[in-house]
Amino acid sequence: MTHPPGPERQGRRPSQTSQGVAWLSNFRPGDAPTAQQLIDSLHFFSSTKFRQGLTEHLHAVITHATPAQRPAALYSVHSSDASGTMFTGCLEPLVPSTGGSELIVQNIIRATERAFDNTVVSRQTSSLELLKDRRVRRLVFVSDYAGSGDEALKYARTWLRNPTIRSWRSLKLVQLHLVLFAASTTALKRLDASPYYDGVHVLHCGMDFPSADWEPAERNRIRLLCNTYAHSVGGARGWSDSEGLVVFEHTIPNNLPMVVHQTKGRSPYGKWVPFFRHRTAPQELMQSLADYRPEFDRQSRLRAVRQPRLAAASQLHKMDRPELARIIDILAHIAGGRRSPAQLAAVLGISVPAAREITLRAWRLGLLDEQTRLTDAGWQELRSAKARPRRVVGVLQGSTEPYYPRRLKGSR
Repeated sequence: MTHPPGPERQGRRPSQTSQGVAWLSNFRPGDAPTAQQLIDSLHFFSSTKFRQGLTEHLHAVITHATPAQRPAALYSVHSSDASGTMFTGCLEPLVPSTGGSELIVQNIIRATERAFDNTVVSRQTSSLELLKDRRVRRLVFVSDYAGSGDEALKYARTWLRNPTIRSWRSLKLVQLHLVLFAASTTALKRLDASPYYDGVHVLHCGMDFPSADWEPAERNRIRLLCNTYAHSVGGARGWSDSEGLVVFEHTIPNNLPMVVHQTKGRSPYGKWVPFFRHRTAPQELMQSLADYRPEFDRQSRLRAVRQPRLAAASQLHKMDRPELARIIDILAHIAGGRRSPAQLAAVLGISVPAAREITLRAWRLGLLDEQTRLTDAGWQELRSAKARPRRVVGVLQGSTEPYYPRRLKGSR
């Protein structure tokens, strides 16, 4: 699975837009290249791409549910009081009318409810009585993005504080699942380790500092730049230092580095020129950068997992079958210690379902075992891929070297 054509493929990057050029003027000449690398590493998702991606992902999660997990009740994750309890007081699962991205997610949920039968998805189950009457077996919480994971964890806790929900879950009558369009590596680790969710389903993973295609020294310079030019120390690298790099047309996540969206900063040239104003993306900027993704450097990723020979060989190979290249990449990164689909997706720049499908394909070919480890055939395939291809020329090449026969022909 490759990135869709975007502005990057047309030679246009965030740093080349009028907003990007103006924003780079905030930095000293020695820091401008680092700032440019940061801004060009952002991932932009248009509203169309987001809606389509989350809808298809949510449908897939619902379709693959077991009979014991049906029907499901769908809810949009939204901010809640840290000590609140669902269905107690004024707290209810419906998104307040003042919500932003939560309302967009709720619209997607409503369309999804209409697309499935009541035996699969229970519509608008907004009370404990309805949950009980319809015998709901799975509570599916849906969100656009988890930068730190705080909001999704707080939301699950509001449900589990309710003694009825907690009792149902203890008796294994109901499960809690989370569906995300995207999540940072930090957030996904927290959510996977949390006891609150029985399943976390992510479409895109990474798109943050740890998964960016940077050298360690470059990453350190970018972190120093964020700390140096941020308006305040707290949150210089995003909420809870989650170091996100995702931009949506409908919202600017709060885990982006502060220098990207702040309106005041520590510029030596006076007034700070923001790239985003008040955590909103100008329409003309989103139109020019619709679905922009940083270019994926396959060779550098292979070298990062100590596969220099494979990286060198892949520069010479003409990959007529991209799916074969993906399988080789999967084998290389699994050999380097990354086994989960989320880890593989982050380093390969593909979706989590795509990474899972390629891994399954490698298993079917006998290249991986059930523990996602390379088999003997997998190691052999990886060794074969490291070999540099022979250079074939179309004409005979002469030689000035003297010819000495290995064996003389005897007389008859």
